Amino acid sequence: MNSKNHLGAYGELYVANYLLSMGLEVFRNLASSGPTDLVVWNKDTDKLLKIDVKCVRDPYMRKDGTLSLAKKPQWNGTIAIVVYVHGEASVRLPEGFWEVLDV
Repeated sequence: MNSKNHLGAYGELYVANYLLSMGLEVFRNLASSGPTDLVVWNKDTDKLLKIDVKCVRDPYMRKDGTLSLAKKPQWNGTIAIVVYVHGEASVRLPEGFWEVLDV
């Protein structure tokens, strides 16, 4: 990953693939900016959820070598903030994520 934009795009696709593998319909924002990155639909329960994907290279080390805390998955009103940490096998979801979608 050469740039922040590449990491962001990769993270969105990684999260989308993860949610697709869980049996959800996933739609990606085609505009370069917008309030959400993904919209997820559970076709079985007809529930929609907007998702903003936050990506980090390393949860503990900044580029300048100083320690940092990882971004935390959380809720921002009706939007789920999901965290993708480069190199981790799973996606970090906010508490209650699956309950909102009735999965």
